[in-house]
Amino acid sequence: MVAETGERDGDDRRSGLTASDASAIAEFAARVRSALGSGVLDMRLFGSKATGRDVPGSDIDILVVLEEASVGVEDQVLAVAFEVNLAHDVYISPRVVGRAVLEDPVWKITPFLRAATAGVPV
Repeated sequence: MVAETGERDGDDRRSGLTASDASAIAEFAARVRSALGSGVLDMRLFGSKATGRDVPGSDIDILVVLEEASVGVEDQVLAVAFEVNLAHDVYISPRVVGRAVLEDPVWKITPFLRAATAGVPV
């Protein structure tokens, strides 16, 4: 994980995270789960922060899988991300999808969903 100094430690796939990143992700996940309850099926960190290929200023990509996605629910997730981003000076970039998208034979083989679902559980 991460030392308090912000240095990286290479013992897992989340080694690209600074202390601030890790704190922001934890708060984001807790607030989304609190707001949406059992409708949240999974959350995954993916992209450069998950693979350790990030650079300063990279966003934090998080896949949020819901039982049922809608514009209203996506707006709730985006509002949480906005507040957490301001509080932690990071940029969480959530991607919200419903279970139906993950089960769709065309969508589930797209490079985006393959990469995102292979991400690190949050």
